[in-house]
Amino acid sequence: WRIDKHELQTPLLAGRMVGTHPFKWDGTDATLRDSLTSTMKRLGGTGLSKRETDSLAAYLEALPSVRTPHRDASQVARGRTLFEAEGCAGCHFGASYTDQARHKLSGTLRQSDTPSLLGLAASAPYFHDGSAATLEALLRDRGAVHGMADTARLDDQQVADLTAFLETL
Repeated sequence: WRIDKHELQTPLLAGRMVGTHPFKWDGTDATLRDSLTSTMKRLGGTGLSKRETDSLAAYLEALPSVRTPHRDASQVARGRTLFEAEGCAGCHFGASYTDQARHKLSGTLRQSDTPSLLGLAASAPYFHDGSAATLEALLRDRGAVHGMADTARLDDQQVADLTAFLETL
């Protein structure tokens, strides 16, 4: 999507709505209902009634999480250790793997909401602008480009381990 000179991708919704506010890539909508209302208006719609908005929000909140792929347990454990050692858990923690905060990162948005990492294996491309086609691309160079983390120094095995962990969330 191109909105206000920003390229934005639609994030995965399944299993990611409860406890992951604020909403929108820039984190400017405090609640899901606020986000639904502002999105409808921004896209030129007239909006929904309060009852319809509540029903849509309830539907989105009830979507089940995506199925995560099975990965080798020892590889996932090594990846979890790397996730914590690289500081990823500083912003991506708790049951939803988000601090629910906004951070200044490089890129086209002044601030970005910390997205939930749940269902990450099914949510490519990554970042608000979709600039990382794969988790490997995110870990190899795009994280540093966006000011998130410098993981480019990780070797091939570490990238594979961290990817395996992330895919199981």
